[in-house]
Amino acid sequence: MKINLNWRVKLPAILLFCGAISVHAQKIRVVDNEGHGITLASVTDANGVLIGLTDLNGEIADVKGATTVAVTHLAYKPKSVSVASLTDGRIKMEDNNFGLNELVVMPKPLIYTELYYRFYAYVDDSLRTFVAGIAPYVYNIQKKKVTAKFPDYATAVFNLKDVSWWKVRSERMANGGVRVNPGEALLANGSWKKKYYIEKVADGKNRWKIVNSRDTVGILVHANGLSTLTIDGAKAQMYSDEREGRTKLLKKRQNSNYTYEYVEVFRMNEDGEVGRDDYVMSLNHWEHDGKKGRETYIVEAWVTDRGYMTEVEFKQKRKDIEAMNTTMNMWHMPLGKLEDYERQHNIPAISEEVRKAVALITKDRWTK
Repeated sequence: MKINLNWRVKLPAILLFCGAISVHAQKIRVVDNEGHGITLASVTDANGVLIGLTDLNGEIADVKGATTVAVTHLAYKPKSVSVASLTDGRIKMEDNNFGLNELVVMPKPLIYTELYYRFYAYVDDSLRTFVAGIAPYVYNIQKKKVTAKFPDYATAVFNLKDVSWWKVRSERMANGGVRVNPGEALLANGSWKKKYYIEKVADGKNRWKIVNSRDTVGILVHANGLSTLTIDGAKAQMYSDEREGRTKLLKKRQNSNYTYEYVEVFRMNEDGEVGRDDYVMSLNHWEHDGKKGRETYIVEAWVTDRGYMTEVEFKQKRKDIEAMNTTMNMWHMPLGKLEDYERQHNIPAISEEVRKAVALITKDRWTK
């Protein structure tokens, strides 16, 4: 028998190598106060570089060597932690206690909703564009028509050569982030079962899984008078493409590694129902491989005001918002005013890490 006398030398090297792998592949799980995973929480490193968004279980498989991570989600207070300080990789988030007053029904033709939105565009995890704004929109009850406008009421000014393209893209994405029809209502009336082959099944008290015949594609939770629906839209869409024989679209999505998920929050009435006038907040996340690299788009939206209005009242409301602009910023609202608006409406601030990344691409500077 031949004995290897160098094992004492080689073993530490092997252990060191394994340790390096373990550190590199550090997994984290973002949870709420009850220990449930938080889906679509944004995780960035100390420089605001996007590490990723949590999955349906609230997990990210690898923090890519980051020693400090910043976690943000529209329904929770932002949090920055040292990865080494975590126990089992768990990060517990604190509720932001965001809410709206009850909507008093009045004999007026329009349901007004005021949105504050933030749009982020990343290429290969590097922030390329940031846009924040206040968007007034109304639903005409009699005509059953939505009017949404995303002008430059409040826009961060960025210095990219392709500025016009990003501006159009951001407004289109923000518009798409508005939840006009509650997903839970579409599940209940069977619309999504016909279109996407998905339905809800019980998963404990006040919790449901959203499933198709192949996989779980979402979660529905009722808590604190709110309905929170999270959907892996890409899974649902591509399964529907496959069932309906849309092979070209399916292949295009697969080849670009297409990802789309969103979470929406609506108020519930005493009967546990939700309506379009009960929209509270939403988060949308798109990704695909583009010509310049991996493109990631995130839209966060919060309802900050709502009520019944006449056409005259709506026009005046839009003028009031526009008056918050300034010629000092090309008729855009200064970012300092945006922060004041966030504080007034109890909107979670962006993390300091993302703030640094925003400052690098904007002519304006976020101030403390």
